[in-house]
Amino acid sequence: MPLTRAFVAFGSNVGDRLETMREALRLLTADGKTRRMKTSPVYQNRAVGMGDADPFLNAVVEFKTALDADALLEQCFLVEAKLGRQRATSWQPRTLDLDLLAYGTEQRRDAHLTLPHPRISERDFVAQPLCDLAPDLEINGQTMQAIVAALPEFELELFREQLEGQSPKQ
Repeated sequence: MPLTRAFVAFGSNVGDRLETMREALRLLTADGKTRRMKTSPVYQNRAVGMGDADPFLNAVVEFKTALDADALLEQCFLVEAKLGRQRATSWQPRTLDLDLLAYGTEQRRDAHLTLPHPRISERDFVAQPLCDLAPDLEINGQTMQAIVAALPEFELELFREQLEGQSPKQ
């Protein structure tokens, strides 16, 4: 089966945020059908729409996967649940948030999944790490570089540690 390039956003603002994200990365690649290719720096940012909630850690990971988009999304949901995510309501603190941002060149919009993710261009905590990995990736006719340049607000801080244990970019 051919491998498809996919990008998944990782976020956490409850508990040991970085360790939860690291465990999610291990679980997503455990079956051998999905391989990690590149990992963005980790950023810390405000918890959008959550009042006084603790800040999030966010990163994006590029994968090559044998799973189709629906199966990869289901795998993300299973990993979230295994690591304590409860999907009671939107805009609440969470142990883990995994969002499928892009899957190859697939474009679709249905009740289950929209590709590419519809809010990439609105969120610095998604756009910047995705741009770090793939600045020339086109989302809805714009490169990630252009999307990041057009963001009205940029409130990210580079976090001191990374998903793979490397130092942050200087």
